[in-house]
Amino acid sequence: MKQHPTIELLESLNSAVIYLIESATCLAILYLLYHFILRSEKSFHYNRAFLLAALFISVSFPMMEFTYNPESTPGFFNSIHQLGNGVGDEPIIEAEKAFSYTITAKSERPFLLWWEALLLLYVTGVTFGLLKLLIRIRQFKEVIWYKRHSTRFKKNYFLVNTEGMMPTFSFFNYLFWDNSQEYTEEEKEQILAHEKAHIDQKHSFDIIFIEVLKVLFWFNPLMYLYKNLLEEVHEYAADNAVIGKKNPALYSQLLVRTVFKKMGFEYGSYFGKNKTLKRLNMMKKVASTNYFKLLIPLPFVALLFFIFSFDAIPSEQVSVEEYSVENVSVLQDLPEPVIGFDSWKSFLEENINYPEAAKNANVQGELKLSFDVNPYGLIENANFDQKLGFETEQAVLEVLRRTGKWKPAYKDGLAITTRVELPIVFKKS
Repeated sequence: MKQHPTIELLESLNSAVIYLIESATCLAILYLLYHFILRSEKSFHYNRAFLLAALFISVSFPMMEFTYNPESTPGFFNSIHQLGNGVGDEPIIEAEKAFSYTITAKSERPFLLWWEALLLLYVTGVTFGLLKLLIRIRQFKEVIWYKRHSTRFKKNYFLVNTEGMMPTFSFFNYLFWDNSQEYTEEEKEQILAHEKAHIDQKHSFDIIFIEVLKVLFWFNPLMYLYKNLLEEVHEYAADNAVIGKKNPALYSQLLVRTVFKKMGFEYGSYFGKNKTLKRLNMMKKVASTNYFKLLIPLPFVALLFFIFSFDAIPSEQVSVEEYSVENVSVLQDLPEPVIGFDSWKSFLEENINYPEAAKNANVQGELKLSFDVNPYGLIENANFDQKLGFETEQAVLEVLRRTGKWKPAYKDGLAITTRVELPIVFKKS
């Protein structure tokens, strides 16, 4: 039976909330790794790759679906996986209850239910962020068009003189140069080399990537933190590219006394954009590669992949409960399997197959089987007082026919026919 569209929407919303929680958890763990292990290292290209990978991992891992067999996996990993996926054990939004409220209390229904308000708030935030991003890009294109007459192509980039209308910065393969500022020829070369390093290393692609993620995850403060980290490592890498070729002392002096205004173009890479003291301290560090530190995040990434991208193969279990007999008070001896109930029960549980139709439909629950034990100990007239469907009843009957005889019940010294009720539970875990 097809679910009501509102219930389907609520279940999708529940999955989305769980995804966002898992994504934010992944992002936070990778940030802590970066902050305590990599941030102070002078491995700028590795750090940049790690930050971009952390963003991709956090967005993609919770979306991936692989399965593993818990029985062939060490218990430690099973415990870690279970702990990491605890958030999904119980639904955050109970679809049936939320929908039941809307259909049973129509006269008292508020203008917006809480989940409707939540969904509206998210869509509003995404719309606002997307419009802001598109407007910024349009403004950038308008500036390029307006300054087209003062644009010159220089090898692999376009040099645009801003005449003091905006600071020196780079964006994709455009280098905006504030030619109203006075610099010596050597200072000018160093600033241009810094901005060309941004262009050569394609830092603008990183900025656009994080801006798109900020549109989708505008409510997550970690996204804004990651943007700052990316800009920080961009500046370190550009500084490193300059001091390897130019005068480091002069470059440091130039960096200290250089102050530029953003003029609203926050997506560009600016020579004086990040904190100057951090950049100076990083430039003073002796370049050395600690490969052990660079390898530390890898097992953590593998563990996050296991926790958030893998699900345990559902284990299906059929359990037989204690049986009951009608009119037990008038019987001298109760009916019982010849081999004993425990052995008879074990035979049923081991041989009743969980039907594929029931697995695919995620069907589980209790069915109630009833049958007669005649005076000769044979099972007759089996039927179901409570059904589950999806071929579960057929699976039970096929095995029931293969079970052994019972000892009949006795009344007044005579064997009689008795009715037996047997609950059987189909359960997935």
